Amino acid sequence: MIHTREWQTVRDFIQDRTRIAVTTHVNPDGDAIGSQMAMAHYLRQIGKEVVLLNCDRMPDYFSFLDPEGEIALFEEQAHDALVAGLDGCIVVDISDWARLRGLGSALRRHNIPVACIDHHIPSDKMGEVHVCYQEASSTGEMIYDFLLDSGAELTLPIVDAIYTCVMTDTGSFRFSNTNARTHRIAAELLERGAHYRAIYEKVYENNSKQRTLLMAKLLERMHFACDDRLAYFSLTQELLRQTGAQLWETEGFSELPRTIARVEVSLMFTETEAGNTKVSFRSKGRVAINGMATLFGGGGHKYASGATLAMSLNQAVEAVVEEARKLFTD
Repeated sequence: MIHTREWQTVRDFIQDRTRIAVTTHVNPDGDAIGSQMAMAHYLRQIGKEVVLLNCDRMPDYFSFLDPEGEIALFEEQAHDALVAGLDGCIVVDISDWARLRGLGSALRRHNIPVACIDHHIPSDKMGEVHVCYQEASSTGEMIYDFLLDSGAELTLPIVDAIYTCVMTDTGSFRFSNTNARTHRIAAELLERGAHYRAIYEKVYENNSKQRTLLMAKLLERMHFACDDRLAYFSLTQELLRQTGAQLWETEGFSELPRTIARVEVSLMFTETEAGNTKVSFRSKGRVAINGMATLFGGGGHKYASGATLAMSLNQAVEAVVEEARKLFTD
């Protein structure tokens, strides 16, 4: 757990500032949005003016966390003056400037002080305050610790936001980052009134027809190697057009092969509009894959990592699969 003295650095950062932005990484997931909203609710409790800016839209099934639609999609020209007027910015669930895109550039251009709270292996130290705890199941778990340590009022919006963080980043308590403390925190959140059933339904039982059709096409195109211990598939721009699905609707697809017997490692390749390739690396927990992600310029957790390669989809598949095969060389 994080010690009080480390959380005090975050409180000191907040205390001296009035207008604070809260943001998170591109392609935001449940932990990102939940952490962002929980922190925003707390800042308002203590009288701060809060600005919510993200570089990518969130999946529709997380919109219940932001019922008023307060999170704005960052546009450089439209929001440059807004960023310039900030006293500070709290960045959650990310330790990499590149994953803040233009917003990160604007923050640095205007010398906006930054505090970072994250549970990923840091690729770079972000800001004046950087609290990182890799053993946490989620950044939401860290936010929960911070709020308890700060004596915050844990309102229902905060409780639901943090429960969403913990539930989604542990794959509904299935992934290897789940431990006894994760379950204790979940139990405490339920005791505080978390709408666990409604949250599960909104996140996992709310697929659009387009998302379902895309999932079916990807499953049809799945490849296996290394005696079925390695599985991989590719998401092309053409498949998105064919099904009418949006890119944000692919959240969670990288986990699909982990449900297959014998598969130990899965790779999801996503062709970007710019012609690059995003790779999601996943493992059931017996084969570490973060080293491979680092090899290709990415990073992340031991069993869940990612990278973006400046190469075509076919080139990326060939290069990454060749490297992945080495994981199973006896």
